[in-house]
Amino acid sequence: MDPRKKLSVLKESLESGVIKEDEFEKAKKGLDSDIKEFDKKVEEMNKSEPKEEEPKKSSDKTLVISIIVIALVLIAILSYNVFFNKEEPQTLEDLHILNLKGKLKASQGYVYKGVYSFVTLDDLWYTQLNSPGGTKIFNLALRYSPADLEDIVIEGNLDDGFFDEQGEFYVTFNPVGDELSYVSLAVADFGTHMSKVFLKKPIAACDRNETLPCLTRPIVTCDDTDKLVLYVKESARFRTYYNNNCIVVEGSGFDLVKGVDRILYNLYTIMGQEEV
Repeated sequence: MDPRKKLSVLKESLESGVIKEDEFEKAKKGLDSDIKEFDKKVEEMNKSEPKEEEPKKSSDKTLVISIIVIALVLIAILSYNVFFNKEEPQTLEDLHILNLKGKLKASQGYVYKGVYSFVTLDDLWYTQLNSPGGTKIFNLALRYSPADLEDIVIEGNLDDGFFDEQGEFYVTFNPVGDELSYVSLAVADFGTHMSKVFLKKPIAACDRNETLPCLTRPIVTCDDTDKLVLYVKESARFRTYYNNNCIVVEGSGFDLVKGVDRILYNLYTIMGQEEV
């Protein structure tokens, strides 16, 4: 026990009357020598203890290790960027550039007939086409690429002069058909291209007057030779064909959408009526 604590206990005993003054003084003299001896031992122990070098060394070692780890991480990141990181396209233009450089997978893009760059994004196929005057570039979006449609033949003949002269076209279909959702999708896709690129106004029509909406719409078929017509017909047989003033797509389900895309590629002169 520290002699100073013993002295403190003696003082408390004196103050409380447990011991007398002469007893306290006598005991204190004995403790004074003990205190000196205790202090001497403490001083010797302090001298013999090693200086606080180890914590510092340990801290320095931790710092060095941390620097090495950070350096290795940076080297790994830089190495990945140099050896593994490929060009990441941000826009359609970037995709077309990579496509023309041959840096896209076949599922991402290809060059059709050595001229037209086709790239896919968000389940649509995109290509670029100059306007007839060369003053504008159109970014065309279709659901199918030419490679998907090469086995589809467009029969018949379209009156090109009549097509070019018309500022509007009629979209007609069976209003009581069973696959109106696919008909609507095909009609919407065709209408978008005709209005934005060919600058032709779409007019909704019906091929028969059997529903309330058709009461206020024109009833149009291919027999209306004074009109430019897109006729989307539900059929068990899949066909695409021209009949002078009339563009016809027959089929069911997504074949109707395929047929419309096939017609559009022909109107854009990207594909012929028959691809060998």
